[in-house]
Amino acid sequence: MNMSGIDRCPPAVWLALLGAAIWPHILWMARRMLDGSDDPLGVVALAALAFAGWRQRGRLRRAPRPTWFCAALLLVALAGAAWQTLPPLFAALLALTGFAAGMLALFPSGIASVPVLGLAALSLPLMASLQFYAGYPLRLMAAEFSRWLLLAGHRVERDGVALRVDGQLVLVDAACSGVQLVWLGYFTACAAALLTGCDNRRFLRRLPVVGALVLAGNVLRSTALVALQADGMPVAAWLHEGIGLLTLAIVCALVFRLMRNREDIDRNNGAEPPFPGMRRFKLLAALLLPACALSGIDVRNAHAENAAAPIADNVEWPATWRGQRLRPLALSEVERRFARGFPGRIARLTDDRDMLVWRYVARPTRMLHPAADCYRALGWRIRDERLEQVENDRQSERWRCFIAEQARVGARLRGCERIEVSSGQEFTDTSAWYWAAVTGQSRGPWQAVTVASALP
Repeated sequence: MNMSGIDRCPPAVWLALLGAAIWPHILWMARRMLDGSDDPLGVVALAALAFAGWRQRGRLRRAPRPTWFCAALLLVALAGAAWQTLPPLFAALLALTGFAAGMLALFPSGIASVPVLGLAALSLPLMASLQFYAGYPLRLMAAEFSRWLLLAGHRVERDGVALRVDGQLVLVDAACSGVQLVWLGYFTACAAALLTGCDNRRFLRRLPVVGALVLAGNVLRSTALVALQADGMPVAAWLHEGIGLLTLAIVCALVFRLMRNREDIDRNNGAEPPFPGMRRFKLLAALLLPACALSGIDVRNAHAENAAAPIADNVEWPATWRGQRLRPLALSEVERRFARGFPGRIARLTDDRDMLVWRYVARPTRMLHPAADCYRALGWRIRDERLEQVENDRQSERWRCFIAEQARVGARLRGCERIEVSSGQEFTDTSAWYWAAVTGQSRGPWQAVTVASALP
């Protein structure tokens, strides 16, 4: 069999074949970024990855490096198999890592591999998941460090991720978790390393310093905002955003300077001995990659995060709310589809003034989204997130409240949410609840209550 023609195949064709093989994952990522459920920062990392390939367009190898080429095929094949069985985020990670390995197989020697793989991972729609899983630990860390810094001039106590400064309760909110700052800090590190020619050893040696810079910047930002609120100064939205942007600019500038390579790197293509089986290997790739592309055609029931499980049918919803009788409302079609995979029960109720969403939760789940995130996904703008203490006939309750606005239709509402347990535990932070439930510090079932009140 004459396979000499496959040797004349341009390197760009192999990248196109790899891209076509992972199309289901790319399509899922695009939908996730465009539906409002996640910040579209991954597009920036994808653009940086494409720019890195464009810079090397005239120096790509016709004979791919065997190790990276084999890794690319293996990862893309695993991504195709995982598409039908594993969570889409994990499958997309395999797919993008495989594509990055394919780029490295065609890149000339001297290009650091770790930043390329880092950009591939950062291309994923990660922000919502990072906020859910890492948001609470990061906010806890920011609150504790801020408490230490504020002790010099204030009487400060930490209550979860809130600080009581001179008797005033100040929330260290989701923005203060620093998840976006972490993403942008490591993105800057990867992009700067590729742009300036930093090698793998130098890059890995400096990564811990990047983490320290990000942590220090986030703590200083949180401390400044808490101090302003504790002094009774109303923090305007522009000031809050301005402090955040200034911190971001300083941290990213320091990270870029840290990763900048001051030494010349070897631009030689690095001639390597020919790989005897490369022709057959390329033929295998030409057959395998189209097969991987077909894996995304049948996606029936794929990616349900929580398999259906028996849930108690005798869940009773409250009959009254703050002295007013409640009546049930029908779930929307979207809510009904969501409820089919939810490990619990969902009900919408109203007292003809407020609208309540009551969620009975049987076990820890990622599907218990913060209400503010749900409104953001529907196109609402969220502002003025804060903790509020509400006194009722039974006890004092803490709620996490926010204002949601939809300027296009002139709608405004006030939302409040909390998670409670029959034992008396309460949570206003979904990430905090999840970690407490997973580690056994809180035992369910739980009730998550969201109250939405229309504003003039």
